[in-house]
Amino acid sequence: MKRYVFLALMSLMMVAAVAQPPRHHHRYRPCASSEQMHMVMKTLEKQSFDDNRLEIAELCVTLGQFCVSDLERMAKVFSFDDKRLEFLQFAYSYCTDPENYPMLREAFTFSSNYDKLMDYIYPHRKR
Repeated sequence: MKRYVFLALMSLMMVAAVAQPPRHHHRYRPCASSEQMHMVMKTLEKQSFDDNRLEIAELCVTLGQFCVSDLERMAKVFSFDDKRLEFLQFAYSYCTDPENYPMLREAFTFSSNYDKLMDYIYPHRKR
């Protein structure tokens, strides 16, 4: 009897070790940790030019898990609205909670850029 229990437990452990965790839709992943955000923000703030910030921010977004509040913090590092807009348009498809994108109004200096972002996300919306 002990042998069968041992073999059953070993089989379960092997299956658990091989099994992949379930892949959920991207919007259910968590936001970046405070340590991750600290590292990202520190790196972005060290850059002298928005073009360099944009390149690094886009790379970070593709490699990490960022929610809207994280993306807003990152966007505010850019000196100009046009780069904020470009970054947030790029980051949309990687965002863990894209349904919260309308909350990004405060990320922009000019409301027209917020409108452009909303037009990008919701191309058929009426104003």
